[in-house]
Amino acid sequence: MSEHGRRRRHRTVDRVAWILEAAAREPGGATVAELARTVGAPASSVQDLVNGLAAAGFLLEQHGRFRLGPAPHVLNLIAGRVVPRISQAELNELSRVAGTPVLLTVRVGLDAVHLARGGEDEIPRLLPLADEHMARPLLRTAAGRLLLAFTDEPERHGLLDELARQDPEAVAEFRRALPAIRASRVSRSEGLADPEVSALAIPVTEGPVVTGALVLTHRRRGRSERLRLDRAAARLLAHIQERRM
Repeated sequence: MSEHGRRRRHRTVDRVAWILEAAAREPGGATVAELARTVGAPASSVQDLVNGLAAAGFLLEQHGRFRLGPAPHVLNLIAGRVVPRISQAELNELSRVAGTPVLLTVRVGLDAVHLARGGEDEIPRLLPLADEHMARPLLRTAAGRLLLAFTDEPERHGLLDELARQDPEAVAEFRRALPAIRASRVSRSEGLADPEVSALAIPVTEGPVVTGALVLTHRRRGRSERLRLDRAAARLLAHIQERRM
């Protein structure tokens, strides 16, 4: 693959992304010193980046603290409905129909990030993954594998090249599973990210485009959980199809 097709980390881009995330996670904003500690860079370098981000509307400064500005939201509006929009009430209803917790998940770079959840998880330690929108490795989650499978092919090749540097075994296994995931439009994780968790992901679509994933989870005990998730997914897909008619 050409250099153009490769997806390599870029130090400055990483720092900008970390700054924006750190500012977003602090309701009252963060100081330059706090952001520098988060990024692991000199305060002078971070100050330059923060000044540029504030000038472009990606950050807002109030009393020496920086919080996320309106620019990311505006870009999303310009692009249209890139991020799947499912209300909390809808997610709770989907969880009720499925009979399992439901997570709404998107791909962010090389990670899967849960945007929201419906229902109560029977494994309480997993709740922060959704409530705090913690990043999870793409190839170690059912949602990540599904979203990667339905990423445009040139983009997917670039992402897999980068992921192969970190986890070549997971990439090789994913390549073997890719045709089945695309054919069934279902992805599974049997303890990939957590040995106690079984998960199944189905796509969220906008027209022909997969914009996110709905993840059903259950405590992993054996084959019975796989069958239970299969039945839950079937109920959920039937419910979604009925609503569209």
